[in-house]
Amino acid sequence: MKILNPWNTWDFHMHSINFSDGLNTIDELVVHAGKIWLKKIAITDHSQTAIDLSWLRKKNIRSVCSSWRNIHNDVEVIFWVEWDIIDDIWGACLHIQKIEWNFTLLSLHPYGTYSWDSKNITEAYIRAIQSNPWKIDCIAHPCMKMPWLSEHLDIQKLVTFCNENKIPLELNGKNLLHGRTDIEKLKIMLNKANEIYVNSDAHTLYELYEARKFAFDWLKENGYSWE
Repeated sequence: MKILNPWNTWDFHMHSINFSDGLNTIDELVVHAGKIWLKKIAITDHSQTAIDLSWLRKKNIRSVCSSWRNIHNDVEVIFWVEWDIIDDIWGACLHIQKIEWNFTLLSLHPYGTYSWDSKNITEAYIRAIQSNPWKIDCIAHPCMKMPWLSEHLDIQKLVTFCNENKIPLELNGKNLLHGRTDIEKLKIMLNKANEIYVNSDAHTLYELYEARKFAFDWLKENGYSWE
């Protein structure tokens, strides 16, 4: 298993109040990323489908990101989108306010963005990857603890398919920190995956500080090593 973002390097999953359901602004996230010695972060706010279904009020125009600059520190900041799988055919929401970005996480969420037969979740992931393989940089929180996801997702099949397509999977620090990880599926993923990102999925500054640290401590405590 190769971890692509070892400790104090990159965190490629966090959410802001500017565009989705984080509690902090982009600038606050950047300032605190510098305080914990991160070199690069990705602001990965939720797709438009997730924003609309969560009744989140639009606070900023996403296009302003193209003119945003980090005036606080040397942390490199990039803007991604956390895509949402919306059906088990080929569907995924790829944008925020009609703007797509070059780098993306592919996710499945419990709050209604995916409303099709839960028995087809594995195929939903695979078909979404097949239709957009060159755009997907990571599969976000595939081991999230949800009754219908835990029951029906074939994590070994998903990992094998991701390995074949050279797509990393995510060890999600926030879910692990808060006890929202299916540990059995996580261990299968860690044992089978070629490449892993360890991301915070921070929605608060506390999670930005603690989630990745907790995940790396958990890996060590459970006997995992990495390149």
